Amino acid sequence: MKTYLRHTDGSVEDNEGRILFFSMDRFVSDICEGDCCFMCGASPSPKEKEFNEEHIIPKWVLRKLDIYKLSITLPNGAKIRYDQYTVPCCKECNSFLGSEVENDIRAAVNGGLDSVNAYILENGPWKIFLWLSLIFFKTHLKDSYLRKHLDKRKGDESISSDYDWGLLHHIHCMIRAIQTGISISNECLGTTFVLPAKTADHLDTYDYRDVYAANTILLRIDDIAFLAVLDDSCAAMNLFSEHFNRLTGPLSPIQLREVLSHLTLLNYKLKYRPSYHTKLDASTGDLFIAAELPESIELEEHTRDELGEILYANISEYVDKMPSPDINFTKENILNGRYHFLFDENEKFMSNSMDLIEMNTN
Repeated sequence: MKTYLRHTDGSVEDNEGRILFFSMDRFVSDICEGDCCFMCGASPSPKEKEFNEEHIIPKWVLRKLDIYKLSITLPNGAKIRYDQYTVPCCKECNSFLGSEVENDIRAAVNGGLDSVNAYILENGPWKIFLWLSLIFFKTHLKDSYLRKHLDKRKGDESISSDYDWGLLHHIHCMIRAIQTGISISNECLGTTFVLPAKTADHLDTYDYRDVYAANTILLRIDDIAFLAVLDDSCAAMNLFSEHFNRLTGPLSPIQLREVLSHLTLLNYKLKYRPSYHTKLDASTGDLFIAAELPESIELEEHTRDELGEILYANISEYVDKMPSPDINFTKENILNGRYHFLFDENEKFMSNSMDLIEMNTN
């Protein structure tokens, strides 16, 4: 029988001193509001381990797409270069993530969409799902180090000052299981899609978008788009399946953001949610992460306007840049849920989304 040390705050360590489970209080104090390694919890002061920062967007993605020196726009309006967009991580954990997570994903992605699909058929979706969870977690952990207001007269709060860190606690437990070896029940797997992305000279090769309050994420790399809901136990996948079966070609950037919007609304509106817990198996002495699922998958009442508002928030940066002869293509119609980019009025997939338009200048 394995032996563990349970601290008064509820955290659990093994007999080698490794933290297997961060209690909510320790998670907030050491990881979210502290400067410890986000994986193992080691502190840089006093120096327990050598540190080197972990890139939020993996370095191999930055190299592949040559976006090292490009900048991401933060929620406060500031810009930060991708090569400087990092979170605290010890050298040991950084190396572990590179060898045990990133190498497999990189090899699959470098082979293109067919290679990623073959990887999933052979290995299942778990590593890709946890990889997306990892990127999502690092993105929002970074917000605790960034000012909410660039104007210091407005206060010193961080971007994360309004966050409910409970939303990230489960995700943190999941991504650490890669390293701790804690088993995860299959019911904890969230909705995960890998979709073909449209490529063209006038389209960017990269996109990242997430919705913190809904735990949804979109990551596009060349012709591959990854989308996930991190805490729904595949409920959104079941609810979106009818739409999914009508996606008959590569999706443009704006179409992928519409898919993200649908998944976001579905997760927002789940009437009965799954819950997740780290438990001890009394028969084996092993820790495991389990899900308690509701008896049915149902949605709360919602309106077209609610989807429209989510959609516009996700695509507003495209709207003013897209010339269109369609007089119905307006901000108002998008906001009220009357304009979409995935399917036409006959419910057929729109294969020409974001294609260049020949404008008559005569």
